[in-house]
Amino acid sequence: MSEPNVLVNFRLDRERPMRIQWRATDGVPGEGYKAQVTAIHLDEGAPLAMDSSAIMEQTAPDPAGGPGAYVVTFNGMVGFASDHADRARIEQLEHAELAFELVFVRNADGQLAVEGTDYEIRERPRAIAHKLTRRHA
Repeated sequence: MSEPNVLVNFRLDRERPMRIQWRATDGVPGEGYKAQVTAIHLDEGAPLAMDSSAIMEQTAPDPAGGPGAYVVTFNGMVGFASDHADRARIEQLEHAELAFELVFVRNADGQLAVEGTDYEIRERPRAIAHKLTRRHA
């Protein structure tokens, strides 16, 4: 019998962050722009349906990358109820690497930064998903 709710931790750790080079001049990540994970993709490619506020993104200057270099990480717990549209896919998941989509949103007006113009992705490692289960004593 499956659990009524299943929690999954989605994360991109600081040991393997996404690395970007920022070019826009009207703000930077953390000061004028906010990173936002917009989709998580399991191996078959279709995005998981989830609330956009479920994942917390962090950006920080990357001293090793020089001026304009930033690292991006994220971490979030997402609950999937028994009637969730993606529950069958989540039931198959234990621990996996996965793809993700991320944008940078300008705080002032909600406009999106343009990849290739406002920033360049230097490294995009796969994120990690780990399903949490009840421990039986």
